[in-house]
Amino acid sequence: MNLDKTILQRYAQGNCTPEEQGLVESWFDGYKPHEELSPQELLSLLDSLDKKVRQEPKVRRWNWKPMLAAASILLLGAFAFYFFSQQQSSEEVLNQLAKYEAPTSSNAILVLENQQEYNLDSLKQGDTLQTTQYLITKLPGGELKYVLREGETQVVYNTVRTKQGGTASLVLSDGTKVWLNVNSEITYPVQFAADSREIALKGEGYFEVEQQRRNGARVPFYVRGEQETISVLGTKFNANYAKQGETALLEGKVAIARGSREQALEALDFKVQLAPNQVYASGKLQVSEDITQYIDWKEGYFYLNEQRLDRIAEKLSSWYGVDIEVDPAIQGSLLFGRISRQKSLKEVLEVISAVIPMEFEFQEEKLALKKII
Repeated sequence: MNLDKTILQRYAQGNCTPEEQGLVESWFDGYKPHEELSPQELLSLLDSLDKKVRQEPKVRRWNWKPMLAAASILLLGAFAFYFFSQQQSSEEVLNQLAKYEAPTSSNAILVLENQQEYNLDSLKQGDTLQTTQYLITKLPGGELKYVLREGETQVVYNTVRTKQGGTASLVLSDGTKVWLNVNSEITYPVQFAADSREIALKGEGYFEVEQQRRNGARVPFYVRGEQETISVLGTKFNANYAKQGETALLEGKVAIARGSREQALEALDFKVQLAPNQVYASGKLQVSEDITQYIDWKEGYFYLNEQRLDRIAEKLSSWYGVDIEVDPAIQGSLLFGRISRQKSLKEVLEVISAVIPMEFEFQEEKLALKKII
């Protein structure tokens, strides 16, 4: 096989056509030493071929579009499978939570001065407990009302205590109405002193204090917490001592003093005063655009407007008796509207998860609300 030397020169310079390049390389594969090439021509040709051999190997180019489409289908299928399996898992958890219905009993007890206890659910409307000093009657609305026996002046104290999922209400001897939220306790005298009224509160309670006068002057009413005392003359307010002191005023006027329950009233400085629609919490006074949100529990619903998920979870935990843990990634998520406390936990979570996508895990009576990844 003989070649035109100009083709070899063009090959050495990298200027030949693909056809010529193939021809040269075929010739080289079958080159015999006797062919007429000077040593310089042969070295030049070898140098060109050597450079060709040292080049990066050609990368086979694939048509990625079909492959990407197939990969997308696989990923989409995998995601759909994962999402569906998570939905199925969360649905199974929700079905497990269906057993947590809204409490139908008060789940509260009355403790007399002799430490004798009565389950308030065992008292029917119209039933009366009789002691040597007073009578306790359960009114049609479920409230406890005290009736004092004539001539009795000795001060004795009773306590009403609620547990998880429990609420209670009572009318004190002065006509003041009290509602207790879950996990709360009120200790009060069966009959108040003539010149002062004082009760002790743990947890959360709503009060409608009856005005009382003696010798033309109003008789104050005091709500004593562990680290805070509320002075009242006659008003409607909510006191939540389960959260380091949070007082919301609906009507009237109250004053608040910091100090332990053991401190004498005379030693307290009631320098913080609230007007209607104001809230005092964590040492700060603020105005609420909807003060009724603080008594949602009394009115029978969960207030959700601009409420963080972790705070709602606390309320659900206390009401349904389930430990609830919220993923930090969704703790600050805000909700809106309100939900009846008479719904089951499953129904409430279905409503919430429609707004905040989440998955559920439920083990050993502990519920975890987790962000969907």
